[in-house]
Amino acid sequence: MQKLRENKSFLLLFFLALFGFSVGLFDNYRELWMNANGLSTTTISHVISVSYVVTVFVLFFFTIKVSSDKLKWGMCISLLFTMLTGTCLICLSGTSHSFLIKFFMFFNIAFNQLILASVYPLLMNIGKDDVLYTKKNFVESLFSKLGFLFASMLLGKHLFSKVMDYNFCLFLAVVFSFLALLVLISISIVTQEKKTHFELKETFLYFHKNKIFYFFLFVNFLGDMVWGAILGMPMLLLTTRFSFSSNFASYFILGLGILSNVLAMLIVKYFRFQNDQYNLFFKFGLRVVLYFLVWITNNEWVLFGTLVYLFLLDCPYGFVLSGYFINHIKEEHALFLTTLKYCTSLLGKAIGTFFCGFVFSYSISYFIVPALLISIVHYVLAVFLLKKRAVLSK
Repeated sequence: MQKLRENKSFLLLFFLALFGFSVGLFDNYRELWMNANGLSTTTISHVISVSYVVTVFVLFFFTIKVSSDKLKWGMCISLLFTMLTGTCLICLSGTSHSFLIKFFMFFNIAFNQLILASVYPLLMNIGKDDVLYTKKNFVESLFSKLGFLFASMLLGKHLFSKVMDYNFCLFLAVVFSFLALLVLISISIVTQEKKTHFELKETFLYFHKNKIFYFFLFVNFLGDMVWGAILGMPMLLLTTRFSFSSNFASYFILGLGILSNVLAMLIVKYFRFQNDQYNLFFKFGLRVVLYFLVWITNNEWVLFGTLVYLFLLDCPYGFVLSGYFINHIKEEHALFLTTLKYCTSLLGKAIGTFFCGFVFSYSISYFIVPALLISIVHYVLAVFLLKKRAVLSK
């Protein structure tokens, strides 16, 4: 037990497990909680979009201004704000204070995203090997899914004559965030060299000489915009468009998410094409075809099949773009590229989710239009990016 307490990487992963479980408990039911409290689908999409934009600005501040030796305490403060906003939302549930609900909700989302984005930089103070990074991704994904599963099994059950609802899931999320905070406080992070400022000028000079990284970030931005345009509010989509119960929608997303992880490992080991253009087509090109079919048919079952495909192919073929570029940048600039990638993803999802809310109540043909148009541009640029990336290998 004493060895585990002294193992900083284990403690940090244990913190991530607790916080990931907390996120899984409520994050997937967030839009349903807002809808149950009187917020329209358009308003919900705006709240999510604004929260992503707020996260981007705060994340840039963390990256540029917060030194690595102070990152832990920055995360602790973020956790406190997460718990505070979550508690306020619990108290506001069932009231008519819609402005306060929106205000606290988009900050709650933003602080959650900020904490998840800050775990890897903190891990880098302990170790920088690929194994630790892989463990980080695995723990975050696994315990988020376990939290989601636990909440799915809990909903609708009775405890002391009280029905467990979305608000109780939020209460449990706050409890596990508190436990995660206690673990994080107990970890002693000692940096060998205190970083007082971020070498922003040197990094941008490097990017200026390798403009393909800007191109990669723009393609990444468009990809997440497409995802947000159709799956910005997945639980709300499944429960309203297809009349699924919240429990069934939960198991649907969770089951396909697990299958996607398994499929990703199988594809990397056994079914990876030598030509990455083929890999790219199965990851993004086929989506364009499916979106087009949804637009032509205006059929909900064609849309349903498209959603199944999207969830299943979420993890597979990620190596085509992201893995390649992150592994082919100088080590001193890798963290900033990861930050920029995370920020462009959030901005893309913010804009996509805004479009999703705008067309949410329209017919299927109109609903799919933003995703279809953006996906065509995205796929064309991604094909061109694959052809240009050879310059990094020289």
